[in-house]
Amino acid sequence: MAAAEKDTSERLRGLSGSARRLLDYAVVLEGGARYEVLRHIARVSEEDMIEDLREVVEAGLLSVMPGRPNSYDFVDEGVRALVLADVGETRLPKLRARALAARRRVEGVTDESRPDR
Repeated sequence: MAAAEKDTSERLRGLSGSARRLLDYAVVLEGGARYEVLRHIARVSEEDMIEDLREVVEAGLLSVMPGRPNSYDFVDEGVRALVLADVGETRLPKLRARALAARRRVEGVTDESRPDR
């Protein structure tokens, strides 16, 4: 395991359960994730959502997207790849369906190929 991958794995292990789940939801929202969509998927209070986002941002795993306030994305593709691998092929379709349903409710999205805005 490369040093960068080991460091990222350690940061992932150090997260609370709810912050770690937030990354699972974010990984299926390609092109970044809006706060409102993430919160809808996570089904948590605003206070808990803010705390989870703070935790993953401070851990250096997600960052605010430039020019898109209240939108977050992985700091790099290596982090995204580790989270995606951890989600696994079994859970991935379920998470993608949940993300699409949340985007439909929050944004009125009907095309699942459209990136989250």
